[in-house]
Amino acid sequence: MKRRNALKNIGLSLGAITMSASVVSLLQSCQNKATVTWSPKFFSSAEAEIVTKTLEAILPTTPDMPGATDLNLAQFVDGYLNVVSPKEEKEGFKAGIEQYLATTLKTTGKNDPTALSMEDIEGRLAYYLKADGEQQKAWNKEVSAAKKANGKVPSADAVNFSVLKSLRSKGIAAFKMNEFIGEEVMAYAPLPVEQKGCVDLQATTQGKAWSL
Repeated sequence: MKRRNALKNIGLSLGAITMSASVVSLLQSCQNKATVTWSPKFFSSAEAEIVTKTLEAILPTTPDMPGATDLNLAQFVDGYLNVVSPKEEKEGFKAGIEQYLATTLKTTGKNDPTALSMEDIEGRLAYYLKADGEQQKAWNKEVSAAKKANGKVPSADAVNFSVLKSLRSKGIAAFKMNEFIGEEVMAYAPLPVEQKGCVDLQATTQGKAWSL
């Protein structure tokens, strides 16, 4: 019954990350922490494994840009959920990740998340995040109905879709807030001296979004 109620909160885990003293502290901690020393606080070790691989599949390392693993984004998400998120979001996200892990292992025929390949994860992401618009609307409808007092618990697919959208959103937000990405990848002007409206972004920043 406890897990059933938690799954009804899955839609609450879609909240955006907002900057605060706690979030800044987490970002600084994760940026200075070596991956090998990480001990998850919110996720179990199995959940941390699939979250790390999923974020890396969403934000992979390339020859000219660090990826999620390089930037310790899984550590940040773990810390954010453990320290900043309200109780309902914690419960919904935890139940969602548990469902995503169980479904992924069953679908791929693997017994342990350490055996999951990046191809396995990419296949799961494609199934949910590249589903056609009507299917995504149907999953969203299930999640919305579950938030009502008498709503049914959403299906496994609806839960997985919702938690993956949330994980992607949180991962991308943390990526953009990372100091290296903000200063070295995005357009960065710590002391802007003028504002120009209605200008061509390609001409002013080579198409890069501003980090500040």
